Amino acid sequence: MVYYPQIKPERGITMKKLALVFAAALALTACTAAPTETATIPAAADPPAEAAATEENADAEQFPVGELRLTAFDNTDGTALYGGFSSGNNTVWTVLRLDYATGVQSKLCDLSFTDGLNMNCLITMGENEVAFCSDEDDTQHSYIIVRPDGTTDDHIISRAFTPTVYDEYAAYEVNGTSCARLDLNTGEVTDFTAPLLQLASVEGVVDNRLLVTRIVSDTPLPAEGEDEEMREAILQNSLREYDLYDLATNTVEKLFDEPYYPEDGSSSWKTYEGCRGGTLYFVHTLWDRTTPDNTDNTLLAYDLASGTWQELCTLTDKQGSWCPGFSKNGQLEYVLLWQSADTLTLYNLADGTTHDVPYQVPAGGQYGTGKNYGWPLDLTGDGRILVTDGYARQGGYATDGYALVDVDDYLTGSTDYQPVQMWEE
Repeated sequence: MVYYPQIKPERGITMKKLALVFAAALALTACTAAPTETATIPAAADPPAEAAATEENADAEQFPVGELRLTAFDNTDGTALYGGFSSGNNTVWTVLRLDYATGVQSKLCDLSFTDGLNMNCLITMGENEVAFCSDEDDTQHSYIIVRPDGTTDDHIISRAFTPTVYDEYAAYEVNGTSCARLDLNTGEVTDFTAPLLQLASVEGVVDNRLLVTRIVSDTPLPAEGEDEEMREAILQNSLREYDLYDLATNTVEKLFDEPYYPEDGSSSWKTYEGCRGGTLYFVHTLWDRTTPDNTDNTLLAYDLASGTWQELCTLTDKQGSWCPGFSKNGQLEYVLLWQSADTLTLYNLADGTTHDVPYQVPAGGQYGTGKNYGWPLDLTGDGRILVTDGYARQGGYATDGYALVDVDDYLTGSTDYQPVQMWEE
């Protein structure tokens, strides 16, 4: 997945599942490379009987599952970055491919709907890209296979389909107890029931299982928007449970839980960064509501085998921003801890070191002018990192230009970038 430092101007397209969302501001000061002693988490309370009952296998027979990947709006396979944009009257979506080996971005094709196009998702399937689309009236739906030569194969389906994860055979919508599988060879949609009562989020893929969070409560939660006062009252006494959901067996393994709201009234949340080996990494943010600039942030490691926690890095009382970590071949490599006006601090999981790197984004919200460089976007498969570098013009708007640089050079503060040849109209 690719993350950006700022929101760009709209390009005349409704993006239903835009995955370029940033979490709350991060506050920081001191960081220690050496981990603290490991502490065992307290035994978690058993979930209510109603919730526990949902852990049973819902379907006697489950479909075969391949290597799962989390979907994103822009996606990468380590050799290239795929994405695109809408222009004009919102009836055309241009699919772009940035080849890391050559440093050249090229156009694959244009996808069009007569009545306007909503791009739901774009995934990589072997040598092909698969786009999930709907028209603006939400009456026509399809998935479109885009081949490397730009030719396409359109498949009309009965309803909108926005996958949460996918493998080499199918795409899956994971929406709590009501889920669906789309066979990408036949176009057949299979609905199934999953033991994910009150699903809150799908965080990532760990050992080919989905890391999910669920809300565990004594009273069923009203749907969002139905009775917000009642929902909020229930959440005050609820738990947020972290589970591993196995699509192949349709079963759930509980990892740990925590109060949905801290008892001391503070704002506290964990943000999943990624997995490395048998360890999950989170940034825990604690915000004192009475003092807006007083935010404590701790990088935590959770050992799956032992169920123990380790504090790796603590940062205090510095207002900043955060984005998810950067992985290669499914292994978390770096975590962006915070940003100042012109500096990013990254944590290296391999050796526990921190690195300050220079970056700039346009000031004052005037995108397309001013300095723009150094924001990390993606790790390549050959030891480089993709970063922002200047601007390109696509779809009638200014957009980020890209560059490639050796990771080690980037971490030492080098801005000796290799500019990417961006495709422009």
